[in-house]
Amino acid sequence: MLRKKLAESLNARIFLATALILLFAGGVTFGCIAWATPRTYTAVIADDLARQMELLADQLEVTRLEDCGPVLDEFIRSSGADIILSDSGGTPVDTGSLLAARPMQMTGDTLTYTAGPHGTDSAVTVTASRSEAVARQVHFSGGTDNFTLTAVPRIREEHPAVQALLRTAPWLAAVLFLFSLLCAFVYSRCISRPIVRLSRIAEQMENLDFGWECGEARRDEIGALGRSLDRMARRLSETLGELTSANEALQGEMERERERERQRTAFFSAASHELKTPVTILKGQLSGMIDGVDVYQDRDKYLLRSLAVTERMEHLIQEMLSISRMESGKESVRMEPVDLSGLLARQLDGYRELLEQRRQTPAVSLAPGITVTGDAALLKKAVGNLLSNASLHSPEGARIRVWCGSLGEAPAFSVENTGAHIREEALAHLFEAFYREESSRSRSMGGSGLGLYLAQIIFKRHGARCMIENTDDGVKATVLFECQPPV
Repeated sequence: MLRKKLAESLNARIFLATALILLFAGGVTFGCIAWATPRTYTAVIADDLARQMELLADQLEVTRLEDCGPVLDEFIRSSGADIILSDSGGTPVDTGSLLAARPMQMTGDTLTYTAGPHGTDSAVTVTASRSEAVARQVHFSGGTDNFTLTAVPRIREEHPAVQALLRTAPWLAAVLFLFSLLCAFVYSRCISRPIVRLSRIAEQMENLDFGWECGEARRDEIGALGRSLDRMARRLSETLGELTSANEALQGEMERERERERQRTAFFSAASHELKTPVTILKGQLSGMIDGVDVYQDRDKYLLRSLAVTERMEHLIQEMLSISRMESGKESVRMEPVDLSGLLARQLDGYRELLEQRRQTPAVSLAPGITVTGDAALLKKAVGNLLSNASLHSPEGARIRVWCGSLGEAPAFSVENTGAHIREEALAHLFEAFYREESSRSRSMGGSGLGLYLAQIIFKRHGARCMIENTDDGVKATVLFECQPPV
């Protein structure tokens, strides 16, 4: 469990490492103190005793040998050291001192003597190292002999200090342990908290969530990393937004392309169907005339009918070719000023014969100076399709209303035919290829079902919108040039 926790948690690893380092450092420090204390104590005692010995030597130079006992006793009391006075031959000298040590044996580096007041039970036998002793050559007043004064510090007095230090060791260890844990906890939190926060932010980035900020105010490397993550998140968010927009645009374009493909498929399917009927009629008539079957013996009559069928097929094919060129963009659109009112007037003149044949009356209201930008030839064809559609789908004696002016600030015109209505559910399909509201009558009048479809394509190329709606007494087609470039 602990191993798993350490493997998965940076905070736990930092905590454990910090606690162990502090405990080790505290233990080493305590060990060094315990090792150095007696040695330091001994050195301090020896240095202080050496200074006192210098003063004692100066004092003894003005003191007679037989009078030095009280001086030595006073020194022993003040310094706490044991004093041995010996002559040049190493023989102990009786100085009359009550506290001076009495040597028992001096061999090699070992010095054995009796310390304590003479003639009392408190005297003890001491064995010390010569290296611990401090020796000085002294001279007494009135004499010429050299004497050696040896002082042995009572370094056994260091033991209580060491023992006191050892007795406090458990308490010091407990305090050190708690202090190490506290420091490790604080340190691990301070170090790992920003790293953990950055780790969580990285997880959010992995899930493409960039709506956050580190808000790191630190000036160290972690703060620099946090600010770098903020900048990267902003850039990634912008890039992701751009990619999303591009993807949406691509998806939209793919949908439009699929729709265009569907329309093309439907168009050619309908075109093949539309061509199949006249081809069949034409084939039957020609076969009948070749074989001289019954009514087909009147060749002039059926040649004229075959010619009419051929013309219908030619008209249909021409419109299909125009639509193909328009949809593929192969047919260029010349953008130049076009007098819309004049174009409508000229087209009306061209359709007056058709209107007269069907005894239909035009009602014209054309505002002068209505100008659009576009291709006059294409607009002429689109307007002609609207006029012929209005005439052919109106009964005899109907009125054909043509208006041209402005709606708001946009140029517009309308063509309205009376005496007929279109089913509301059929209005949305009028601009589809080969759609006929009244199929039989449209065919009988030579309609291909492509007129409104082609007109809509032309108007879209000119930034215009064509709308067809039922009115109180007829059907009205309105064309509004909304997205026109300036004339």
